[in-house]
Amino acid sequence: MKIFYAKYILPIASEIIEDGAIVVDGNKIVDFGNREEINSKFKDVERKFDLKNALIMPGFVNAHTHLELSGIKIKEVKDFKDWLYQVVEKRRKLFNVEGVFGKIKLVKTLLEKRWKGEVEKRIGEMVNSGTVAVGDVSNTGRLITMLLRVPMKVQIFIELISFVEERGIEFFNTIKELVGNVNKVVERHNLQREFRISLAPHAPYSVSEALFKLIKNFNGTSKTSVHLAEVIDEVEFIKNGTGFFRTFLIQRNGFDYSWNPPGVSPVKYLDRINFLDENTLAVHCVNVDDEDIEILSERNVSVCTCPRSNFFLKVGKAPVRKFLDHGINVCMGTDSMASNRDLNILNELKFAREFYENVSDEELLKIATLNGAKALGFDNICGSIERGKDSDLIYFIIPSDLKKSEIYKFIFRSNMCSRLR
Repeated sequence: MKIFYAKYILPIASEIIEDGAIVVDGNKIVDFGNREEINSKFKDVERKFDLKNALIMPGFVNAHTHLELSGIKIKEVKDFKDWLYQVVEKRRKLFNVEGVFGKIKLVKTLLEKRWKGEVEKRIGEMVNSGTVAVGDVSNTGRLITMLLRVPMKVQIFIELISFVEERGIEFFNTIKELVGNVNKVVERHNLQREFRISLAPHAPYSVSEALFKLIKNFNGTSKTSVHLAEVIDEVEFIKNGTGFFRTFLIQRNGFDYSWNPPGVSPVKYLDRINFLDENTLAVHCVNVDDEDIEILSERNVSVCTCPRSNFFLKVGKAPVRKFLDHGINVCMGTDSMASNRDLNILNELKFAREFYENVSDEELLKIATLNGAKALGFDNICGSIERGKDSDLIYFIIPSDLKKSEIYKFIFRSNMCSRLR
């Protein structure tokens, strides 16, 4: 058993504690509170660590990433459409080495090593910026083994894409076996507390209704993720069947000519097919109306905002204030390196502080911690400092004269912290 002391403790789920202490046994939080109170209750504990001018708080949760895209960097885009064409082409080159060099085993091995090196770099970046849990979207499942070994809690969403029903069903039948096998290994080694894997549809404009339903039924009570109402063109396509996404799908031989547009917003469409519930993580939700927000609230859907990605892609600003006022569980993600400069959640928070001027400091930190844990299903073990939870804690070294009222500003100015061990 160990006791850690610090000038401030920020539990997230309760008030800031001055001159505080946290008791940890193994990887569990036994107790926390004022130094004097803890010392009187745990007199026999010999291992004591006084961090002095430090702030201890729960680690961050990056609820939406695409680590597979770590090797893709796009410097500038005109709009979302321009970005989509670029990322599709770069992704094709990244995962499908073509031409004469693609036949050389050494070249393939070197490119694979380089790509994995980029992924490891981004994982390190997340850990060093205080991320203790991550929701990662994967299209290939190639990172499963790597993510089993990271010092974070991991929820992998194996993402399926097919707007043509027959192809989607075929894809689903192949991938569900992979997920089932991984889950058996996870259960056999009792890793569910740290690692979970489930299926996820990409978006309403890229997944058939039949595939949505297959995924939802397969997952049961497991968490799922979906890109939802990210761009206004998505709203037009689902309502009217026209615009950019129709053209895009036709160009890629991925459009189903028998499809009839639902005639409603993307949120209302997913609600109509019973996809939305408390196990759904809806990512982005930038282009939503008041009725959509009511539905998301009534269905207890978690919403993940990715402010830097939304800004880079010029898709607009999510109505986070309205989400919070409707009791929606809002969390935060960095999205991928294809639409962001890094996966540092502290940098994301820094940007969010300016981007969402009508959201309080306290709300933003909860969005980046406890709310993210809830969205990924880890809130019973991380996201806040509470008795019985895992000790997934971080700390900042702070100026000796830092006032209690200045704590949040200090965090929003930081870009590095340390794990409490």
